[in-house]
Amino acid sequence: MAAESPQPQTIHSRIAALNLGHLGRAPVIPAPIESGTPSRPLPLPRSQTANLPATLSNGHIIGDAIGNEPNSLTHDRVLPPPTITRTGQKKPPPPALPPRKHSSQPSPALPPRRSSAALHRRESSESISSTNSTISAISVGTNGTARTPVTRTPSIDAGRKLAPIFDQSTLPPLPPKRTPEQIDRRYHDIERSRMGLMPTKSSPNVTTKKVESPPTLPSRPPHQPLQTTVRKESAGATRRFPPERPPTVPKPSALSFGMNNSEEWSSTNGGNASTLSTEASAGGPPPLPWSSKPDLSKLLATKPKLAAQSQPPSQPVPSSCLCCRDFSAPDNHAAKFPREGVPSIEWLANQLVAPFTSPTDQARVIFAWLHHNIAYDVVAFCNHAVKPSAPANTLATGLAVCEGYAGLFTAIASNAGLESLVVGGHGKGAGFSPLQPGQPIPAEYSTHAWNAIKIDNGEWKLIDPCWGAGSVCLRTQKYNKRFATRHFTMDNDEFGLRHFPTNKSLFHRVDGRQQIPWEEYIIGPLGSAVATPVQVYEGVAEEEGVAEPKFLPSTYHLPVSANGTIHFQFEKVCAHWDPIRNGPGKPYPYVMRIHNADGRGGDEMRVFDTNGSVWWLDVENKLLGKKGQTVGIFTIQELGGENARGVSVEECRRAMGRKGWSGGALAAWELV
Repeated sequence: MAAESPQPQTIHSRIAALNLGHLGRAPVIPAPIESGTPSRPLPLPRSQTANLPATLSNGHIIGDAIGNEPNSLTHDRVLPPPTITRTGQKKPPPPALPPRKHSSQPSPALPPRRSSAALHRRESSESISSTNSTISAISVGTNGTARTPVTRTPSIDAGRKLAPIFDQSTLPPLPPKRTPEQIDRRYHDIERSRMGLMPTKSSPNVTTKKVESPPTLPSRPPHQPLQTTVRKESAGATRRFPPERPPTVPKPSALSFGMNNSEEWSSTNGGNASTLSTEASAGGPPPLPWSSKPDLSKLLATKPKLAAQSQPPSQPVPSSCLCCRDFSAPDNHAAKFPREGVPSIEWLANQLVAPFTSPTDQARVIFAWLHHNIAYDVVAFCNHAVKPSAPANTLATGLAVCEGYAGLFTAIASNAGLESLVVGGHGKGAGFSPLQPGQPIPAEYSTHAWNAIKIDNGEWKLIDPCWGAGSVCLRTQKYNKRFATRHFTMDNDEFGLRHFPTNKSLFHRVDGRQQIPWEEYIIGPLGSAVATPVQVYEGVAEEEGVAEPKFLPSTYHLPVSANGTIHFQFEKVCAHWDPIRNGPGKPYPYVMRIHNADGRGGDEMRVFDTNGSVWWLDVENKLLGKKGQTVGIFTIQELGGENARGVSVEECRRAMGRKGWSGGALAAWELV
């Protein structure tokens, strides 16, 4: 009888079939329902259970194991209804197996067994599974998609839970791998620790060693008993007193055993040196062989007479005032290392500062070396062809401008262990013109470079090695090599009159002011046309120890129209500056050249009075001269053909006009 087409199903049966299909069940197609028979009642709702994957046991599949895919659809794209087994319902017996045919042919041989390499072995103690055992669980007569349904009761599935989803991003990071060096080091540490371990098992055979007693001490020599003194009292009873000990002899000093001291020892020991021999006879040490002692005077007579045995003179304590401090040792040491023989900056730094421990002396020796070995590049400066120069290039060529001097100074000082900086800013040097009346104040600009270095007591000192090495004459375009030490010794406030740093924290003033404004600097005592400072010839002033900022009048222009007297004055750089110790010798006498009242007569020389520290002179305005003329101060270096150093004021006044003289200009003013 031909199979009839399946009857349409209800919506509930179709939904139940789809749900079971998603759970991986294998529904069985029911027998067709004959026409006229009532439809099958809907199944009772059941609790959903977790879809657990199948497990393997001895190579066979338990339940629906392979995959969770649903069965294939029927020809009308509708799943058949599931087969439901009710509780207490008897299952129909399976059909009987067909009888096995007996065959006389032998069974085929089994295939050769695969090697153990084909098996997937796990590190744990789980069972070994093979791919073949998994495949054998599938029925051979089917296409591998049908599964044997297994009924699970809610009581079994209720306590089971799915494992959480495995997320690798939540795992902690793995520790870094050890390098081969760390592995080798760890291996050696473990081996080294094992070397010090000793076995803890005790040996059954313990060997005992007999401890020998120490040797017996030799017997002491016999000691003579002290004699007791027996005194008789008046009552006739005899009383024994403790023995009287001999008087204690003072122990000789270690110095008394020196050479040629036998007589002194004899006099302190009772006038006779035989006391030691007496004690020796009583069991003391043997007597000293006094006759064999060497004579110290004879030994010294054989030594050569060295002149260096005298104590070297103590060095004077450096003064805190740089103006009067003796820098002769650093200045002389700096001249011993010409630039052509210097292999490197590091070598030069070590050689220059090695003999000195004071940072001030170390800075001074570098300052002096630049004067001896670096010249100003006049050609590049006058032709506006100045280029940046590295310290190594400056050392190789021996030419530099202000930046090259400052850079090489800091390079040497840094290699010597000193703290030094290169400071850039404006400098009132060659080419600077003071402001004219009514001229506006220019904006701040930079034209120069110098140094700041930390000297004794941690003090920051401003120095200018470029101006200290010499000066440039723009008219002749020649370089005048002259050691101007005042650019090392002047205080920071005086230094700031001609230097304005771009970095406002590098003024390092000593008057308590952190900085000064640009307007005050540019129109100050050294920059204003209305208050142009007096012209001081710093070469003579520095050599004679005269302070440049202490000249009076301080302005360059002197009015002569008003009646009255003008007071001229100047003084030493400091009160304790000694011209003999710090300068070239005794001071010169100073004179002022003035003109007559109408400005057309002969010049007159006025001698300055002095107390050794300050020089002064008062002159009437009408005697100075007329407008446009200049008056100045001169040193009398030769008087009557002889050196004028040390000549007194009275001697100079008597000789003026009667003896010839020669000298140098110190300062000048213009009459207006």
